[in-house]
Amino acid sequence: MIRKSIRNKFILAIFMGCLIPYLLGGLYLKSFIEKKMYQTSIEHSKQILQKVSELIDNSLIHDMKQEVTLLASLDVVKNAGKNLNNYSKYDETYIYEETKTEKTIKEYFKVLKESHESTNFIFLGMESGGYMEYPRFIPTKSYDPRTRPWYKQAINKDKIIMSDPYITSNTNEMVVSFAKKIQNKAETVGVVGISVKLDELNQKISNTKIGKSGFVFVMSPNRKFIVSPNNPEWILKTPEELGIEGFKNSNLEKGVSFTTKLNNVEYVFNAVVSKESGLYVISAADKEEILNETRKIPNILITIYAITYVIVFVIIYQISRRITKPILEISSVINHMTDFDFNFADNKEILHYTKRMDEIGIVSKALVNLHDNFNELMKQVNMIDDEIRNINIEESKKYQLEVSEDNPFNGVICSMNALLDKVDLYFETLKSKNKEIIKNNELLTATEEELRAQLDQINEQKEHINFLAYHDALTGLPNRRKFVENLTNKIASKQEGAVILLDIDDFKGINDTLGHVFGDKVIDTVAKRLQDIAVPQMFISRFGGDEFLILIEHRKEIEELNEYLNKICSIFDEKIHIDGNDIEIRISMGITLFPQNSKDVDQLVMQADLAMYSVKNSGKNGYKYFNYSMMEHQITKSNIEFVLRDAIENDGFKIVYQPQINVRNGEIAGYEALLRLRDFDFSPAEFIDIAEKNGMIIKIGRIVTEKVIEQLNQWKEKGLEIKPVAINFSANQLHDYGYISFVESLLEKYHLDARYIEIEITENIFLENKQVTLAFLKNLKQMGIKIAIDDFGTGYSSLNYLTFLPVDIVKLDRSLNLKFLEMNNVKVMNSLISLVHSLGLVVIAEGIETLEQVKKLDEAYCDYIQGYYFSKPIEANQIIAINSKIYDLY
Repeated sequence: MIRKSIRNKFILAIFMGCLIPYLLGGLYLKSFIEKKMYQTSIEHSKQILQKVSELIDNSLIHDMKQEVTLLASLDVVKNAGKNLNNYSKYDETYIYEETKTEKTIKEYFKVLKESHESTNFIFLGMESGGYMEYPRFIPTKSYDPRTRPWYKQAINKDKIIMSDPYITSNTNEMVVSFAKKIQNKAETVGVVGISVKLDELNQKISNTKIGKSGFVFVMSPNRKFIVSPNNPEWILKTPEELGIEGFKNSNLEKGVSFTTKLNNVEYVFNAVVSKESGLYVISAADKEEILNETRKIPNILITIYAITYVIVFVIIYQISRRITKPILEISSVINHMTDFDFNFADNKEILHYTKRMDEIGIVSKALVNLHDNFNELMKQVNMIDDEIRNINIEESKKYQLEVSEDNPFNGVICSMNALLDKVDLYFETLKSKNKEIIKNNELLTATEEELRAQLDQINEQKEHINFLAYHDALTGLPNRRKFVENLTNKIASKQEGAVILLDIDDFKGINDTLGHVFGDKVIDTVAKRLQDIAVPQMFISRFGGDEFLILIEHRKEIEELNEYLNKICSIFDEKIHIDGNDIEIRISMGITLFPQNSKDVDQLVMQADLAMYSVKNSGKNGYKYFNYSMMEHQITKSNIEFVLRDAIENDGFKIVYQPQINVRNGEIAGYEALLRLRDFDFSPAEFIDIAEKNGMIIKIGRIVTEKVIEQLNQWKEKGLEIKPVAINFSANQLHDYGYISFVESLLEKYHLDARYIEIEITENIFLENKQVTLAFLKNLKQMGIKIAIDDFGTGYSSLNYLTFLPVDIVKLDRSLNLKFLEMNNVKVMNSLISLVHSLGLVVIAEGIETLEQVKKLDEAYCDYIQGYYFSKPIEANQIIAINSKIYDLY
């Protein structure tokens, strides 16, 4: 009765403990799965919309933009101009004649239309008013493309313009147009475009389904439906016009889902915005259809729970039986022990229960221990005599005799146990000391092994440090230290040879455009190519940066050395391919011979460096042998650099001014500021070139500007009539990004009008980065500063620049003046000056030295003359005397 009561209570408790979590977990799981399936449906719809959006971008937008760009780049389209029929004044008397240009363009349009079935027609409108279409345009009244919305939208935009979809009047088809302006040599000449039918797109999207009854439609950026398979009456209408309420507060741009009703059915809407076109691709799915899928879950859960409950009941029953059975058997053993019966022969299961880790196992172990202790006590009593006679104190085994306190031999056993304890303690002391000795010995052995390992590591690091001390980390080549050591040994052993300094031309450009990591790969590749051609008598090292030092031993004629040099040059005939880039490498090499030129290592390296820079200055990509004239040039250059640095720091510059004479009345119209050194006779041609190459020109340019503005202010304070002063501007000064702010601050400081400053530039300022240069000049113009082109006629594209540069003045170069004036043909000079005048520009002739030249320039209607005939450059304090002077022109 007790057994059944415990078992039933146990089963009921466990069953109820499982039932409550199952019910709560089931409710949570149902809610979670329904929400997850609903969200998965939404995400699946968005994935479909994304693919539809990509389909639109790839099959319509991207292809059409490529085709329009191709048409706008065709030369025949760029140059169509007035070669197209003009319908702007069309009437009934107009007779159409297809021009040769239209025939050529029509062939291109025809090929494009036939290759794209969705193309409706292709059109071209020009700034001249000309217009054509393919298929052919047949007007019914006057038509001017320049007044059309597509033309106005595209003509002022750099990107391709896509129109809103519309229904054509001829074919009643929905189309969309792509238009792009046409540029010919920076001039906008017209607009070309393609009209594309949306039928194919409509068909593809009509086949796209969302679930069983869902559908996809497309809205234009202005939220008009352009594709609506299920509701064709929506086309070109907005949701507001159709009364679809859910779209009012929807956030379509961020792809937020929302619900609204259509025809009394609640739909879930998702949207994706096309990155290329801005079109909205929207899906509509029946919300009830989505929820129906999740309602199957309760039936599945009920089935699962029913099966689970049966399994749980069976498991609980087995567990209760496993627990209650040992309790009954243990109670039987306890009953036997109360009668001092410790024989477990009839209850062998109790030994098996001791292996369990639960309370049953603990009770079983206690009973077994009780049984063992009792038997051991009995055995100890029987073995007392044998243990005393047979004990061996030399053994490390510890003997202990245990009996109950009321045993008659308890006193003897206690005495023996005390003696055994002392013997055992003595042995344990010896054992402890022995263990300590063994432990110390093991520690010493381990320490010795650790020291050996550290010593090996130090030796490895020492070898690596020694390697790094004599080798380049990037290429693995010997470094400059190793090269110097090797060259020193060769010179000491009286060997002959050559020192070559190799430098990669324009390597800075590679770093600036492709990055320093790419530049390191180029250097490593160059090193490998040099190693590939190395011979035993050649020693290659990296000098640093993009420079390599090469030592070649030779005792024969110079031709053998030249063969080596030509072989080095030839390995760079083939381009270097790195990370998908093909790089063309050019090198400059300087060569010096030892011991002929020197026995000093530093001197030899310097000589090779001078020879290499001589190659750089003469066009790069080659090699030269050192000669002592290079040393003289370097000394002169170094002296000039020293003088320039001192002049910058200690006000060593001065400005002289050369007047510019008005050819009409002989008055001074302005001056050109010319830079000179106060205490040295170096010509500007010498020191300006050096300043441009070493970067000092930026500081010098600011010094000149500040001195000129200060001088103008001094003349103003003295009551002198202020006349414009021209300042020469170097192309390298474009890197002075704060120059414009510097000029503005000076003008503001001295309260000087910007119209008294002119900036003279040369044509080579446009060789690189034209956009930056144009922006710089426009900023100067906006300040009120005039721009003059100096040395006109010496450049490579002078007249071309005059058509688009923001310049005011053209200064004819002295060489150009001499060339045409000596021809005794004023018409040539007159034509040139007339051309410049036709562009609204002023002409100054410079370098004029004779009266005959002045007369011819007057006949050619030149505006101003500058030259020694009137005045050499003079000091600033001399300007007061001549500022109001009227020069006699004849």
